[in-house]
Amino acid sequence: MIIIFYHGARSGFGFIAGGIADKFGIKWPLSVGIALYTTAVAIISIQNSLTPIVALRVPQGIGVAILFTLAPALIARAFGPSRRGSALGFTLAAMGAGTFTGALGGGLLGEEFGWPAIFWMRIPIGIALLITTMIGLNQSYAKSVRIRVKQRFDLVGSTILFASLFTFVLGLSFARVDGWIAPLPMTLLITSGVLGLTFTKGNKAGNFTILPSGLTNFPGFKSGAGSNFLVTVASFVMWFLFPFYVTDVMGKSVLTLGALLALMAIMNLVGSAVAGYLADRIGDRLITLIGAMLTAVGLVVAGMQGSDPAMLFVILTTMVIGVGFGAHQAAVYALTLRGTPTEHAGSTAAGLTVSQTIGTVVSIALMTSLLNWQQSISGRTFVEAYQNLYLIAGGIAVLAGAIVIKKQPSGINKRINVDSKQE
Repeated sequence: MIIIFYHGARSGFGFIAGGIADKFGIKWPLSVGIALYTTAVAIISIQNSLTPIVALRVPQGIGVAILFTLAPALIARAFGPSRRGSALGFTLAAMGAGTFTGALGGGLLGEEFGWPAIFWMRIPIGIALLITTMIGLNQSYAKSVRIRVKQRFDLVGSTILFASLFTFVLGLSFARVDGWIAPLPMTLLITSGVLGLTFTKGNKAGNFTILPSGLTNFPGFKSGAGSNFLVTVASFVMWFLFPFYVTDVMGKSVLTLGALLALMAIMNLVGSAVAGYLADRIGDRLITLIGAMLTAVGLVVAGMQGSDPAMLFVILTTMVIGVGFGAHQAAVYALTLRGTPTEHAGSTAAGLTVSQTIGTVVSIALMTSLLNWQQSISGRTFVEAYQNLYLIAGGIAVLAGAIVIKKQPSGINKRINVDSKQE
């Protein structure tokens, strides 16, 4: 329940955060996001019952949605198209390093001082980040670049959009627990569909203005967001199925599992940094494809392992998956944000944030359902079901690479060349 509401809020607010930044500028929404997140974790740390913690995960998720949406948008505004891949690659690597460090430090603090310490450690970091943002963020990059004289916040459109994505995530999450045709998940998914159609029609008619009506027509948006969604669905099995395989099947310790996940995270950082650099020089689509294929190869080979694999074999496949996912992520961000109009960088970045968050939820719901079906209906063992799921995940990663294979629009190449000369 705790994670369901967190992901629901994070998915629901991503596009709203991007739309607000495009209308009113990045600096104050980013500051609000930092303050909201820090306040939420501070209050969570002093709770002694589950209900308020579940409720507080909603503002925490909204704060994370703002941060993860506006950071890439800020980079897209600060760097020209010819350098945007490198900048995004290093930014994503830094975000990954922060996530890795936080998880490692949180685990140690939680073991030594209890679970509240995991939240205490974030409070001084949040305060320091808020002060830095308020004082040090260059306003020329963070201010609104819209030409319109007067901007109005689209409350109705934002509410409908948030509710649509929030109920969709909740529906998927409850379907995993209660079954796909159970009354609650069916009601939530149908409600989400109705709200989504309402928003789409209102957006096309110009009644809802939180997002630009032509967002999906921006160069690279559909293929980039789609590829990001698919590779997340494929690779997230490493975070919720791989731990059971290592501890229950291989019989390894939690320490060994932590070392393997840490290794994957480190290779993710390496892949992001290198891929961002290469995307500027070789091409976004090619590097995105290579990242997806590396991820697919790693997943397929990992799926071939039995109940007693060689540890070296496990280490190598974990490294390949880490490098592949990191490379894909950096390149797909460059692909999606390189050609987007500067005034819509927030909305475009939101497409990537939301696609990744929803991909995480879909991966858990889909793969868990398939795992249970194989074990209960088909009578397969966990290892057999695990192997099949990794083959399926590898196929999804191949599809993530395939959808970006097409000639890059000439207009993008011209803009990049002009930008390179100016720099």
